[in-house]
Amino acid sequence: MITHKITYNLTAILPLLPTSHGGKKRHVFNNFRPSFSFGSKQHFSDEISFPDIDELQAGNSATVKINLLPSRHISENLKSGVMFKIFEGEKVVGMGIINSIDNKSNT
Repeated sequence: MITHKITYNLTAILPLLPTSHGGKKRHVFNNFRPSFSFGSKQHFSDEISFPDIDELQAGNSATVKINLLPSRHISENLKSGVMFKIFEGEKVVGMGIINSIDNKSNT
């Protein structure tokens, strides 16, 4: 049986939760690697970069590039407008929305 893994490169708007609402206490930099969820209990690995800024502080938002690492369990139907959450451990630290799918590949 052949198992395919799906990889996505996305552009999204990502607001980080303010510290007063359970968000991070410190800012994040390029190549931030939280867990990622699309409305399910399943979490995926990703890497987030900030094309227009050097860092993102809790309570602020930015347009980000997201590289979802290969997974055979991720939906093949992600599209613009889909909402997501990012986690550190079990703690939600941000919620965002996909602007565009820049690249999708099956490996």
